[in-house]
Amino acid sequence: MDKFGFIVHPRSLEDIYAYNKLLRFLPPPIIKEVLKHVPAYKLSDISTVRSATGQEITGCIIGCNLLPQQILQLNPDFVLKKIINAAKIAERLGAKIVGLGAYTAIVPDKGYSVAKNLDIAVTTGSTYTAWLALEGISECIQERNLSWEQLNVAIIGATGSIGSLCTKWLCPRVSKIIMSARHIEKLERLKNLVREIHPRAVVIEQDAHKAIKEADIVITTTSAPEALLDINEFKPGAIVCDIAVPANVQVRFKERKDVKLFKGGLAKLPSEVNFGISLGLPKGLVYGCIAETMLLTFEGRFENYSLGDDIDPAKLEEIAAIGRRHGFGVGW
Repeated sequence: MDKFGFIVHPRSLEDIYAYNKLLRFLPPPIIKEVLKHVPAYKLSDISTVRSATGQEITGCIIGCNLLPQQILQLNPDFVLKKIINAAKIAERLGAKIVGLGAYTAIVPDKGYSVAKNLDIAVTTGSTYTAWLALEGISECIQERNLSWEQLNVAIIGATGSIGSLCTKWLCPRVSKIIMSARHIEKLERLKNLVREIHPRAVVIEQDAHKAIKEADIVITTTSAPEALLDINEFKPGAIVCDIAVPANVQVRFKERKDVKLFKGGLAKLPSEVNFGISLGLPKGLVYGCIAETMLLTFEGRFENYSLGDDIDPAKLEEIAAIGRRHGFGVGW
């Protein structure tokens, strides 16, 4: 039975406290310093995962003990070494491919350096995550009897692997794309690229708050460690797909019944799976990154798949077809 590995990390100090309640009595700076020295280790074995075809695979989850802020702010070489060490544990345990979860998929170069240091395949899961988000939006559009070509779309985090994939796919289909990200040079390069794909209106607005003002659809997929936007900022009737973990959109005082806000990039599994730990999701749902790792394992596609920022949009349809074949669907 083929096996995959998947790397996770604590999302916040609350995850650390859940593991050991006594740690609440330690100052956060001390906990963060300790985490830097805790080696990666196997968190759990994943029970048999069964495809709609009847195929079966298994897996393991490996913990990389750094918080999101640490992954983003510590020396990139130090962080990379921690991630490689975690991936090598999966390799030693017999995994033929390893998925990089959450912030481990971001630094330093979205999987390339990790892959160079392993004898097994690596994926960030960005392709299937992007497809799940776009398919979820498509379902919302159909429910409202809307047409893609009439809609303005804002993509917050447009230059990342998921954001750029969504941008390329949407460019020939929508009325206007408003791209937002931190680095203007990357935004300009992406703008020129998508205009070559199709001469739709593509504009840059680095201020995320301004970018969403005219948007009928908003996709948020940044690596910000805290919320960037408030539910009350969106255009009336907007469809908002928040892919980011932690969420980019905050709901503080009241819900907007006119705004369709949903967690994007989630997959529904074809069978019940025991992950051995809580993924923080409703039963039967997983993040697209781990779903893609599973799908590649089912297919025997032990190759580097979703690496870097410039992923071929053709892979969206490829991984979507693989997902359908094995009975995976959009999770809500």
